[in-house]
Order: sequence, then structure tokens, then C-alpha cells
Amino acid sequence: MKLLHEPLSGQRQVVLGVVGVVGTAAVWEGVIRSGLLDVPGLPLPSGVVRGVGDLLPDSTFWDAVVFTLGEWMLGLAIAAVVGVLVGGLMGAFRSAFLVFEWPVEAFRVLPSVAVGPILVLVIGQGRLPLSLTVALACVWPVLLNTMYGVRSTDTTAVMTAKTFGYGGLAVLRSIKIPSALPFAYTGVRIAASIGLLVAVSAELLIGNGSGIGGYILSNTANATNLDLVYAATLVAGVLGVTVNLVMAKLDDVLFGWKKGLAQ
Repeated sequence: MKLLHEPLSGQRQVVLGVVGVVGTAAVWEGVIRSGLLDVPGLPLPSGVVRGVGDLLPDSTFWDAVVFTLGEWMLGLAIAAVVGVLVGGLMGAFRSAFLVFEWPVEAFRVLPSVAVGPILVLVIGQGRLPLSLTVALACVWPVLLNTMYGVRSTDTTAVMTAKTFGYGGLAVLRSIKIPSALPFAYTGVRIAASIGLLVAVSAELLIGNGSGIGGYILSNTANATNLDLVYAATLVAGVLGVTVNLVMAKLDDVLFGWKKGLAQ
């Protein structure tokens, strides 16, 4: 039982992850080829891998990837700024919490992807309405994590700052927000994966031909090579995994000190 709790090295984690992915794909391939699962349109993993190979020299697809990443980064940046500011105020001041509580609860339950077409009607086509759709989905993890991070600030540090004449906003800016940054970053990390999903979904729903979603939609409509559709979807998933790994590494670099405090 002790072995279950022993930490694995990073290299071993990668190897086990690759084994899991390859094993799952092999089982999937075998089940379909054996005829046990006969579902029209269900892709063979080998065909999807070949589709990824066909996408590599496709400049149109990589233009779509760049568009989606730009849309996602802008939306995540908007969400981070708004989430930290509003979450900080809600965590620090009771009056601000009461002012924002109902609007936050009302907008938090809205399906952000469904808001995308409305934003296109109001703003017009382009990257901005898609980025705002991403921001609407991403802002809540940042906001809530920042709010709870501010509330968990060391009271001794707050009282010390007040004895030196710091006002409420000065304490928030100098003590509470810096203290809450690890919490806020956790929210950004969660929001990053959500944002990529929403970005591609919004492109699929709005259907203006932009981004990875637009590329998938156009190839699905033509139905010339569905392996390309599944390959583009796979690339979007790999981008999500890569973003999560990069954000996790940044978390270790920027806020590794907080893990030591938790031990």
C-alpha cells in the first residue's frame, strides 16, 4: 500500500501517460476492425493519425490554429483582469460583495457559447466577439479564486499595514492582492482549459469559418475527408493538454513557495 503514495518521477509519469494513450487507441482500433462495434462515421485511430500528418503542411489549418490561439489569449487576458479586480473587491469589502453578488450569480449560470451569436449581432464578425465569449466562460474561476484568496489573507499582515496608516484600498493593493495571486493563478489555470474548449465551440456554433472550429465545420460540411475533421479535433485536444502542462510548470516556477508553506 505504501507504493500507492510514493510520488512518481516526471519521466515515469510521461511514459505511463503515453502507454495509456497508445493502449487505448490500440484497443479502439482492434474493436472497430473486428466488427464488434459497427458505427458509421466512427474513426479509426490510425486514420486520424494519418489525418494529422496531412494537416502538418496545410497552411490554412495553421492559420486557423493561430486565430484560435489569439482569440483564446485575448479572452483569457480579459477574464484575468476582470476576475482579479472584481474578485479582489468582493473579497476585501462587504459592500462590494453585496453590489456584485447578484450580477455574478446571474451571469455565471449563462451558457457563454450561447451568448456568442448575440455578441456577433451586436459587435459584428471578427475575433472580438469570440474572445468576449471566451472571457465570459473564463472569468468565474479567476473571480471566485481571487475572492477566496483575498479573504484568506493573513490577518496579522493586514493589521500591521493598518497600523502604518494604510487605507482599505492600499491594503487591498499592497497586501491582499499579492497574497491572493497564487489563488488567482489557480483560477487562470482552470480557466485556460475551459477557454480553449469554449473558443472552438463558439467557432463551431457561430460558423463564420474562423479558427479551428471553422475549419472543422467547413470540412464536415464538405464531407470530403472526415479523418481531417477528427485530426483537427485531436490537434485542438493536444493544444489543451499542452496549455495545461505549460500553466502547471509556470505555477511551479512562480508559486512553488506556497507548496512549502502547505507542508
